[in-house]
Amino acid sequence: MRSRPLLRSAAALALVLAACGGPTLAEIAVGQAAPDFRLKDLDGREVALADLRGKVVVLEWANPNCPFWRGHAERKTMVTVAAKHPQAVWLAIDSTNAKHGDYLDAAAWRSFLGKNGIGYAVLRDNDGATGRAYGARTTPHLFVIDAEGKVAYMGAIDDDPRGSPKVNYADAALAALEQGARPEPSSTRPYGCSVKY
Repeated sequence: MRSRPLLRSAAALALVLAACGGPTLAEIAVGQAAPDFRLKDLDGREVALADLRGKVVVLEWANPNCPFWRGHAERKTMVTVAAKHPQAVWLAIDSTNAKHGDYLDAAAWRSFLGKNGIGYAVLRDNDGATGRAYGARTTPHLFVIDAEGKVAYMGAIDDDPRGSPKVNYADAALAALEQGARPEPSSTRPYGCSVKY
């Protein structure tokens, strides 16, 4: 007879643990319309994805306190790829919760960007709504959106978390779109630090 209350307690504990497992992230797919957003950059200017329709857009989830993302920034990985494809709009998105220790204010962000030669915009998503809508899991986690507003590639920036890549997936995806082709692969597993929602 004691087994029923025990089962109920175990079920209740499982529900509590599931609820504490972190933010619920959307599952989007390649070929699907990219979730729209309207976010502010470090200077308070609004950037809306809908306003960029007709252009290829790269979204890069970013956190300078993550050694994976910081390593790419210091090695100029993203800057180099962005320079090779100047027709694409490259945007970093910071979904770090303002109460988290990794949170950087605008001045700290500007200092980091200047030191590493990063000239593209950083957009604030500190409530995490845009990150969750995309299912952004790591820094970096990249999404390449084609001129029709559909997700053409999502995943890792390259094939080696240790810093000696053979393939830069973002570069390959942008090159494919420039040639009127679909990126291949179109989806990879992202690596890096968890997004600090």
